[in-house]
Amino acid sequence: MQRIHLFELEDFDWFPAPIRDGGTDFLDFAFDRIGFYEGVSDKLVDLLRRTGSSRVLDLASGGGGGTLQLRCRVRAAGLATEFVFSDRYPSEAAMLRVQALADPATRYRREPVDAMDGGGPEPGLRTMSGALHHFEPSSVRQILAGIIERRAPFAFFDLAPSPALRKMPIVFLPLAMSMNMLMLLLASLLVVPFLRPLRLSRLLLTYIIPAIPLLIAWDGTVSALRAYSTDELLAIARSLPGADGYDFEAGTAGLALYFTGVPR
Repeated sequence: MQRIHLFELEDFDWFPAPIRDGGTDFLDFAFDRIGFYEGVSDKLVDLLRRTGSSRVLDLASGGGGGTLQLRCRVRAAGLATEFVFSDRYPSEAAMLRVQALADPATRYRREPVDAMDGGGPEPGLRTMSGALHHFEPSSVRQILAGIIERRAPFAFFDLAPSPALRKMPIVFLPLAMSMNMLMLLLASLLVVPFLRPLRLSRLLLTYIIPAIPLLIAWDGTVSALRAYSTDELLAIARSLPGADGYDFEAGTAGLALYFTGVPR
């Protein structure tokens, strides 16, 4: 079975922010607890050292959790790198989380930032954590084209595609999706009370109107179907104008995928 780009609810402009934030905060909490980024964090540290970059511009940050976790590894490595988070739909919860760090070298931009132009003219190594699968191949091409045009290095981290899912006959897909959705639905009911900051609206949207659990169940399942393979990402990157001036690398570590590019 090839990659399938079904819709995710949080991608829609009209989708309510309190529900979207509940979903992204759940994802950040879960990834932190399972150490999702531990196997790939060295890739970012090595890339910062290799390129001499002192600034990270994080694209499609969402709740910020993925790159915030990577930031901790960068700080532990002794690098005083500036981190700037951005998103098309800035997360209020993420802004509060960043402000609580009381670190002048870490901030979350309040104004919407579209990743489609590769981050615009701002300097810095581009990162993206847990968001690449949200974009269709044509959009990934556009993001990468903007980065390559500006000769910026990048390090993207995301879900690795499930080998079992990729080998599964598509006729069994509805059953696999139903089982995964049920598992995520139950997990969200258990985890939501532990998400911070604690909000009354989040509890209401979980236990009175189960909007957040339904979002997590659907979007979490669809994310697995949308996950890119290393070969798919490298093929997109190498087809772009200017790609011959870059060194690309892609691989997996545990459940995580990494995809990097450095201008020669």
